[in-house]
Amino acid sequence: MCSDIETDDIIFKRTFKRVMVGFVIFVFLYLVILDFAVLANTPGYLRDWRGVTCIVLSVIAFLLYAIPILAHHQHWPPPLPYALSVWSSMYLSVFLLSCIDRNFIWNFYLVFGLCFGLFSSRRLLLMVSVIALTLFSFQGLWIWPLKTELLFSIVSQSMTIYGLTGLNMLFQKLVAERFARNRLFRELKHANRQLEEAHRRLEQSVEQEQELAILRERTRLAREMHDTLGHALVLIAVKLEAAQRLRERDPERCEQELEATKVIARESMAGLRASIADLRSPVLERERIQRALERSVRELTQRVGLRVTYTLQTDVTCLPASLEEILWKVSQEALANIEKHAHATHVNLRISQQEDQLVLTIQDDGVGLPEAYYNYREDGSLVCLSPHGHYGLRGMLERVEHAGGQLCVRSTSGQGTTIEVRLPLEVEQSTKALRPPLPQAAKMRIETPDHTR
Repeated sequence: MCSDIETDDIIFKRTFKRVMVGFVIFVFLYLVILDFAVLANTPGYLRDWRGVTCIVLSVIAFLLYAIPILAHHQHWPPPLPYALSVWSSMYLSVFLLSCIDRNFIWNFYLVFGLCFGLFSSRRLLLMVSVIALTLFSFQGLWIWPLKTELLFSIVSQSMTIYGLTGLNMLFQKLVAERFARNRLFRELKHANRQLEEAHRRLEQSVEQEQELAILRERTRLAREMHDTLGHALVLIAVKLEAAQRLRERDPERCEQELEATKVIARESMAGLRASIADLRSPVLERERIQRALERSVRELTQRVGLRVTYTLQTDVTCLPASLEEILWKVSQEALANIEKHAHATHVNLRISQQEDQLVLTIQDDGVGLPEAYYNYREDGSLVCLSPHGHYGLRGMLERVEHAGGQLCVRSTSGQGTTIEVRLPLEVEQSTKALRPPLPQAAKMRIETPDHTR
């Protein structure tokens, strides 16, 4: 559609240009014939200055008519100073010609035609009125009292002049509306191109967001599987090894370990489904974080014989589900790492509230965490450098930072590791959901004799 409009616009301009060239040729022939007729009827003009003056003024009048008509103006109508200068110069040339010979008064119709190319609206009417009054004056029509034939001549010529002016104003309006419409179509075409470009960029942005969402979901699933299925498989392997050792020495205890392994396998399957469906841990679906941690600590002491001190300084039974999930996953990851790698004898797990923060501290007296696994930037933020396939520390960091918290790791070779998690609490939540710290911290120490290791 826009290409058709542009083609039609080109054809219109070409046709309009040809018409204007035709008018210029007609004016040239008209001036030549008029000058020839005047000079032929009055041979005396050729013997004095009037003949040369008539020819020069006619050439000037032709140029003043042809140049504005054939010139290409960026905007129409042209600037007022330019239009007035051209019109005044041609009006003066025709006026001087008419003063030399009255036969040249009909050249005022050339000035009349030039007005259509220079002025519009009220300015056009004003210039046309000046030409009409000048023409009537040279014709001697302003004689008072006006005779009937003089009045008839004035009215008839006025009807012709102002009728042509009205038609020209209508033509100017139609042409202006046409060009305005085409300009709007071009602007619409440009806007459509911009809209298409914006739509293309939006599609690219959506694709990038989808790819980013996929990467985030893969990271989440990897973390969830490591925190649930990975821990469960390690625990199953430990229990199976224990059952294998107890098979001949203590068959009853061996049977208990096998039953416990079955329970863990079922819970792991449920946990895997929950991770895929982005649900909470199945353990927290059945019980609150306090009882879940107590049970997890008790099972750890029974399984490997660690001395575990579990300190709950604040009532956390009314915590939001998201914070309970983080506390549970981080504590399970830390305890699993202690059980597999730390070779510790004592673990201290503490949950407390400090102003508007919930603090989880897990400390052991094991061999310590290798320095190659983590470091700190200049701004103090933690960077996890876990080797490929080991996502525990990195998973803890991602969970805590996603909740707006901070993870701190302090470790010394041969002196153990301390993991501290600080999670933000809203003011309303802190005052409503959490009770003030107890005067004396409620502690539960669970210890198991060394012979059960």
